[in-house]
Amino acid sequence: MYKCRNCGGTWTEIPPDAVEISATRRGARLGRLYRFGGAIHDLRLVTKPEPPIIPNPNPPGVLVQEVQALEKLPEIIIEAEIEDDESELKSLTILSAAFGRVSKRNSRR
Repeated sequence: MYKCRNCGGTWTEIPPDAVEISATRRGARLGRLYRFGGAIHDLRLVTKPEPPIIPNPNPPGVLVQEVQALEKLPEIIIEAEIEDDESELKSLTILSAAFGRVSKRNSRR
């Protein structure tokens, strides 16, 4: 199916009386210009049909409010165990002290 970008018309095939007037245009997305039926049409090949337009079930000017109640969720209580791991803390402070000494030594140079 071909669709015109100018007028929005659709054709299953290009009419036999159509004259192509854009043989030198570049790009696959541009489509091709044809002259037929007294008008110029910019036809492109449509691979997917357009989704149908669903009319609004509410008349214009009428607002609809819908409220949906949420179900009450169970409360989840998480009890975290906090362990004081002094060896890990001690290793981090020793490591940071070592890097501090190295960075001071490098900054003097």
